[in-house]
Amino acid sequence: MAFAADRGVRLAAPVALVLVAGCVVPLAVLFVYSFFKVDFVAIVHDPTVKNYVRVAASATYRGLIGRAILSGAIVAVISAVIAYPVAWAIAKRVYLLKSAYLTLLLIPLYTGDLVRIFAWRVVLGSEGVINSFLMWTGIVHEPIRALLFSPFATHVVLTYDYLPFMVMGLWLAFESLDDRLLEAARDLGAGEVTIFRRIVLPLTAPGLIAGAMMVFVLVVGDYLTPQLIGGSSGITVISAINDLFGTAFDWPLGSAIASSLLIILGLLVTLAALVVARSTWGRSVVSGE
Repeated sequence: MAFAADRGVRLAAPVALVLVAGCVVPLAVLFVYSFFKVDFVAIVHDPTVKNYVRVAASATYRGLIGRAILSGAIVAVISAVIAYPVAWAIAKRVYLLKSAYLTLLLIPLYTGDLVRIFAWRVVLGSEGVINSFLMWTGIVHEPIRALLFSPFATHVVLTYDYLPFMVMGLWLAFESLDDRLLEAARDLGAGEVTIFRRIVLPLTAPGLIAGAMMVFVLVVGDYLTPQLIGGSSGITVISAINDLFGTAFDWPLGSAIASSLLIILGLLVTLAALVVARSTWGRSVVSGE
């Protein structure tokens, strides 16, 4: 037993080292820099909390952080609504070509972000596919400019980008769902809504939570899509951090905003986990039953 435990430690050590060097140390440096200040073009290593005070006192930074969190929540909810029937169909109604469907689902991820973004600009633009079709059919007489460079366009593209993560999480959950439970519930007279609420939702909760957390965090941290699709509404907390580390040369303030965002995300994820753990259907995630 001791030999097996020692062997496990040796095998895990390289992975732990990479995680510490690649994740923990950079975040620690970022957090330390948030307590410094800038004097003209030099970073002064004089500890202060003024950067966090500036973030808390600024309605602009608070608004950007709040808007990023709201966008993450909206895209996560929309992705869950779309992913549930898609994941169910792949898991329960596809048999021979299941691998092909999963590959098709992941194909957009094989291309770069810029390719997907500019493809959507072709679709949503004033002379794009949708506007051209609507004008050709006479439904509209001039392009709908709100389709591009708007919050609507940003959320559409973000949903498209990160939907596969939600589908994959729910698909894995549906694969382990025993169909006999659903058949037994129908035999006992349960309706489809009751079956979903009392059986499907609790048993697929692990996949739902995993997918929602991935989509939420990825959307909050997305930089390119709001910039290239959102237009004047594309200013995000991530772009503000990028500007502070770039042209503004205020690394301490940028570090404070980034650290504040990470802390808020950590608190929200922890709160969501506690709420789920205390809920009736969420106990299946904690107990593993």
